[in-house]
Amino acid sequence: MTTDEADAPTVDWLGTQPLALREGVELITGAGGRTMLVSPAGKYVNVSASGMAVVRLLDGEATGAQVIDGLCLAHPDNAAQLHVTLRRFLVDLRQGDVLTVEPLARSTKEKFTRLGAVDPVKRFSLVADPARLVAPVVRLLMRVRVRVLVATLLAVPVVAVPLVGVALVGHPMTHRPSGWAMVLMVVVMATQVVVHETCHAVAMAYNGVRAKSAGVGLLFWFMPVAYVDRTNSYRHQGRAGRALISLVGPLCDTFFAGVWSIAAMTTHGPASAFFGTLLLLQVFAVLANVNMLFPSDGYHALEAALGSINMRGRALTYVLRAITRSPQPSYLTVISGRAKVGYVTYVVLSSLYTALILAFMVINIVLVLSRAVA
Repeated sequence: MTTDEADAPTVDWLGTQPLALREGVELITGAGGRTMLVSPAGKYVNVSASGMAVVRLLDGEATGAQVIDGLCLAHPDNAAQLHVTLRRFLVDLRQGDVLTVEPLARSTKEKFTRLGAVDPVKRFSLVADPARLVAPVVRLLMRVRVRVLVATLLAVPVVAVPLVGVALVGHPMTHRPSGWAMVLMVVVMATQVVVHETCHAVAMAYNGVRAKSAGVGLLFWFMPVAYVDRTNSYRHQGRAGRALISLVGPLCDTFFAGVWSIAAMTTHGPASAFFGTLLLLQVFAVLANVNMLFPSDGYHALEAALGSINMRGRALTYVLRAITRSPQPSYLTVISGRAKVGYVTYVVLSSLYTALILAFMVINIVLVLSRAVA
């Protein structure tokens, strides 16, 4: 909801309803030492030092309008701008579900400009406490020196990527996998997905944060995927730890891609076709999983490395609001020109990468079908 669209209801609730934090809202120091509010539903809201000064005034007795008027009187030199900013901030807190008033319904235009904040996966939890299941593995890893673990992880792409390149370029498939082979591929890929997600849960537990749940989901409501809810990784303050939590999945996929490359190059006939097709599927999975336009592992790793919070959501919100000429939310009204350029660049490059992945997939599907027909 934008400020303009909310003028009537915003004036009403700000002037009549005393405000306070919702019961069950947690105040934590999260990634990079940031102050964050966590809603009862587990949504994280990053709040600046000045924002926390406003939050502390929400005592359940004063209305939003009274808080705003008091702060404007205390800072008369920029009262007009402060009034607008504070209203937007309180609207943002309400929409973050951390206040004692329910979030307001959003207009169609507002929903469009918030696409970056929408989770594209419909989730169905199957495991309520993944940390308990991976605890034995974590205890074993705790006995290994950190340098050894890091060196092992870094060795995976160094060894596997050249193998994948040689297999894709120098060993084209000459046979079509049989029907039973295709069924086996589905089983193998499903098993790899479970291993991939288990690695995320292990990395979270190793870094002292708990995965909220694990299960299956529907990407864009139709594509089956598995997931481990890694939202609580925001509780880990170190950049390297947060990046590791995200990177172990793609590293796992890269490892398997290297294995299938060796298998494809050392076998012949139907067996080579089987492993070669597995390799292609694995490459597709890796490329899709580092697509930063979506909340992928690659995106979360970059976000952690940069020390950023919700970079994707902020960038898409900024660009979509700029395109639709909608007022920016309070947290985007004070960003620098450099940040604006960075957001636009991120959206453009991520969109181009998405187009390249789709083109790569279409080309390879056509090649496989043409070989099968020939």
